[in-house]
Amino acid sequence: MYRSETLTTPRLSLRRFSPEDAPIVQMLADDISIAAGVLEIPHPYTLEDARQWIGEHNSLWRRGEQYIFAITEKGTADLAGAASLRLNGVHAHAELGYWIGRPFRGRGYATEAAEALLEFGFLGLGLHRIYARHLAWNTASSRVLSRIGMRHEGTMREHACKWGSFQDVYLFGINSPDFLPRYFERRGNRNSCYGEER
Repeated sequence: MYRSETLTTPRLSLRRFSPEDAPIVQMLADDISIAAGVLEIPHPYTLEDARQWIGEHNSLWRRGEQYIFAITEKGTADLAGAASLRLNGVHAHAELGYWIGRPFRGRGYATEAAEALLEFGFLGLGLHRIYARHLAWNTASSRVLSRIGMRHEGTMREHACKWGSFQDVYLFGINSPDFLPRYFERRGNRNSCYGEER
């Protein structure tokens, strides 16, 4: 098992969050459109919320419970969002999550970061399955998950309560036997997101 702390894609660098990121996280995550689509993000989102969230990362990482990455642009190092895997070691699966700040949307960053997390989970952590859930109205997430090879596996009716309203949740998933052939076909002989470390 290989737990890289930095993942790279053609346009992005995914790294650990640091306390210095808190003001930017607060600015991006305070967007009501992010809170509307991410169950765990409150609105308004304060600087203390950001500091507390980042402060939890080290222990989660150390215990192997959740790996949370800051999505940054390679050229500018600007923080664009977050992506994570929340693990269940007993069942060798993880839940994929992500969000992209409004100034960085429409560039394909969510797809690029999510693909890197699949590679990290299957090749780095040896997972058997990765799944993702999103509120049914969030068609942008459906497109992202479909692009990275996940399949829509069902609808959980009125599964989530957001701001007093029960909403349907879509479930997407991909298993290792489905991921690996697609990965090698797409990557060929190119380096993985771990660069030269693998």
